[in-house]
Amino acid sequence: MSPATRLRLFYFAYYGSVGAYLPYFAPYLRGLGFSGEAIGTVQMVGPLLAVPVAVGWATAADRLGAPARALRLATAWALAAMIFLPFARAPLAVGLVLFAHGLADRAVVPLVDSVTVEWTGARPGPSYAGIRLFGSLGYIALAQGVGLLLTARGDRGGDPLVPAAVLACVAAYALLARDLPSPPPARERPRFGEMVALLADRPLLLLVAVSAVHWAACAPYHMMFGVRVRELGMSAGVTGLGMSVGVGAEVLALLAYPRLEARLPLRAVLALSFGTSALRWFLLSRATAAWEVVLLQTLHAFTFGLFWGAVVSALSRAVPSRLRATGQALFAAVVFGLGNAVGYQLSGLGYDRLRGAGPLYAFASLFELVALLLVLLVPLRAVAPGPPRAEAA
Repeated sequence: MSPATRLRLFYFAYYGSVGAYLPYFAPYLRGLGFSGEAIGTVQMVGPLLAVPVAVGWATAADRLGAPARALRLATAWALAAMIFLPFARAPLAVGLVLFAHGLADRAVVPLVDSVTVEWTGARPGPSYAGIRLFGSLGYIALAQGVGLLLTARGDRGGDPLVPAAVLACVAAYALLARDLPSPPPARERPRFGEMVALLADRPLLLLVAVSAVHWAACAPYHMMFGVRVRELGMSAGVTGLGMSVGVGAEVLALLAYPRLEARLPLRAVLALSFGTSALRWFLLSRATAAWEVVLLQTLHAFTFGLFWGAVVSALSRAVPSRLRATGQALFAAVVFGLGNAVGYQLSGLGYDRLRGAGPLYAFASLFELVALLLVLLVPLRAVAPGPPRAEAA
């Protein structure tokens, strides 16, 4: 198997695990009798670990010049923890499994992205975007496939198919990580002072902060979309179809992003993403028919596609290549870690107090407007498109 093929399959399996987890895990926990607050709390555990875990693993990888080896260790750890998920059926047990899993899982994406970016950059042919695309395909395949299987099995509460599907995907990417290509070593290892300076880069931190607010606003979607579908009396098949449509729209947006980037500044792209997302959440809070729910998923092109294209482009220009893993880990830890943690906890509490998932989307719309206001006010010029930075200043 060629290195490019192995990387494609790794992304397919990793984001396949996300496709099996995000739409269906909260409904699975509801089927086990968990309250909204309990669901939010146990799912907040992993994101809370994101900052020390992602930055710690990635900093060690950069310092040792061995991101592929760090990735092998992280995925093996993630698999060892996730083996217990199908047997955890109480809040404390689920929380402990997700805690153990989070000690490594939050480093996987920064590490594999670092490996892929550096490996593809050293040779002609496969590009990062072309390889990462298989992650979106994996998400579609598992989100749709698990939804159809759950429907065929009667949409019963607490169906063990959900943790089993997640575990199978984690096992697949852990095995694939054993033989991923190692990128060429950096000519000079980063110094500790350079890493500290990266953490003090004000324009970069502003970009991270704005992105974290946006991601917190997405938490009701990530955690409660499947619950919302069931509230409306629809099957898990609708959840899977909606998720597949959303990721399909995301893929098209990522493919179109390079041309859009040449025409719009970073601030405009992020404003378009956040403003459209605010409209999406408001409309989703009012949707009652299956076709409305699925059609609104096309706006995921703006919520994630344009957003991710913009921030990856900005990060590649703001962070020197020898600090690539650390920079990507910093972004992932704060945005997908702390942003998720805050959003999950507020979503869980809101679900209980508002007596349903629908009203959460109206509040998410308001939160998204905060992100829009921030991106219009904060200075992002230092991370705007320009020549990529290959070395630290």
